[in-house]
Amino acid sequence: MADEYDTLILQAYCGELLGDALFGAFASQLEGQRREKVELLQQIEQRTAAMLEPLVDPALLASVDQDAERAKGSALLAGGALDWDTFVKSLHDALPGFLTDFVRARELATDPEHPALAALVAHEQTIAAFTDLELSGHGDVTQAMLERYLVSAPWPPFRTQGPS
Repeated sequence: MADEYDTLILQAYCGELLGDALFGAFASQLEGQRREKVELLQQIEQRTAAMLEPLVDPALLASVDQDAERAKGSALLAGGALDWDTFVKSLHDALPGFLTDFVRARELATDPEHPALAALVAHEQTIAAFTDLELSGHGDVTQAMLERYLVSAPWPPFRTQGPS
């Protein structure tokens, strides 16, 4: 049986796959700057998943159906088009629970300063800041903030699809 750390890392990894697909599906419904912002969120999810993958226990990773995890994200939009404000508010409301789990995983880790764990927490804080700014009427700065995060974060080479 997996310990709490392994379970949290697996859940985080699967959540990043879901987020990748969710943001991709939502971006396809948008145009202009909003589409660009959601595509940046998708890139953040992809890169975070790539950083987390090596931390997932190999036996647990072998049980992950990446396509099924991504399908969960796309399914969240199956009910039709979602308006921007509902999307941002829903994202905002979902983030605290994820962040709590990510911080807990980092606390339990043998190496809490591991770059992937730091990125896991930082990416969620960045998305939370994005939603806070969007909801408070400061959406004019959020794209630059997401772009800056992507430039400044310590990203290794990554895959956007599952293993070949």
